[in-house]
Amino acid sequence: MSEGLPSPTGTEYMQQTQTFPNPPRVNAGFSWEAFLSLGFRPFYIAGAAYAAISVPLWVASIIGFVEINGPLQGVLWHSHELIFGFAVAILVGFLYTAVPNWTGRPTPNGLALGGLLALWLAARVLLFVGGGPVAQIVDLLFLPLAALGVAIPLYQAQNKRNYFVVGLLLVLAAANALFHAIALGLISYLPADVFMWAVDVFAIFVTVIGGRIIPLFTNNALGVKRAVRNQRLEDVIGIGMVLLLVSDIYFGMSYEAATLRAVGLLVLAALHIVKIGLWRPQMTWRHPILWILPVSYAWLPIALLLRAGALLDAPWDQVLAIHAITVGSIAGMMLAMMTRSALGHSGKPLIATWVEVAIYYLIVMSAAVRVFGILLYPQGYFMILGLSALCWVGAFGLFTAKYWGIVTRPKSLF
Repeated sequence: MSEGLPSPTGTEYMQQTQTFPNPPRVNAGFSWEAFLSLGFRPFYIAGAAYAAISVPLWVASIIGFVEINGPLQGVLWHSHELIFGFAVAILVGFLYTAVPNWTGRPTPNGLALGGLLALWLAARVLLFVGGGPVAQIVDLLFLPLAALGVAIPLYQAQNKRNYFVVGLLLVLAAANALFHAIALGLISYLPADVFMWAVDVFAIFVTVIGGRIIPLFTNNALGVKRAVRNQRLEDVIGIGMVLLLVSDIYFGMSYEAATLRAVGLLVLAALHIVKIGLWRPQMTWRHPILWILPVSYAWLPIALLLRAGALLDAPWDQVLAIHAITVGSIAGMMLAMMTRSALGHSGKPLIATWVEVAIYYLIVMSAAVRVFGILLYPQGYFMILGLSALCWVGAFGLFTAKYWGIVTRPKSLF
């Protein structure tokens, strides 16, 4: 497996991916050695738990039940923590698990991995309770150090194909620094613009990694070679996504050059749709652990279409596009990969139990309610926000509840 994630083939997969009401239990206690042995273990569970906690905290802050005392207030805190809290944790967990398979060399583990986790946790707490400059320094340290943990094995193995990963992590680090500079009043820049191009970075990850693994997993699992990966199309879309990032760094979420940018978004969305069509996603409908991948990816062209519409004066805001991509595509792809890789790397069969099925439906519902609910019933904003938040919390809460016992225990042998 070039992506470092297990994928059984043919009959073996069919036997494994049936839905079972009572998955097997492993009687083993918490193990620090196991917990800190590979990046997905601490960061998947920490990121998922934080996702389940932070959204209710933000909703509670909107209605005045809690107060955020850190340097980032209100929607600025929510935006920052969605990307630089939750999403970054899951991304680091994924990369620290995949890079050893890409390179044959280890990423940080043991005390080094525990130290990174402690740094991430400290930043989350301090930014909420009010840690002053210390909170911002601690938060700013995390991404460069995490990037170093990826850069060293990639460089040692001369794995040039994946050098882009380090560059994107450093772009995220720069965006994080801008967020804090804006909060301190050091620069005059719209935080929504910074957030947009940080989201673009994650969209590039979804585009590249999804383009590699979705057809591979589909073909290996179903024992056919009908899901097609077209490298030329991948290259064109990759260039288009980088150009989108450059455009958003320059224009932000303004409406300058709106028509030209909308045309570019429409073309890019069409290319993504063609790419999805080549995968023949209809083959996966009977297998939840497969269909969640193309369904989550599909939210990316949906977001591009929504954003193009907003730029062309459609009766909705670009914020809808942001939620389509953050909740539908980024969070959906993350949960798809988190469940799959956590099971595989823990020595467990890739079984889609009722828990995984519920997780997948809940995250899709969270995105659909947040995006299309607002379009259909804008006057019910707070009700729709609450329902979407409940689905989000349900998805990540279920993951945390089930996978805590998996990531904190030694690898199971079956």
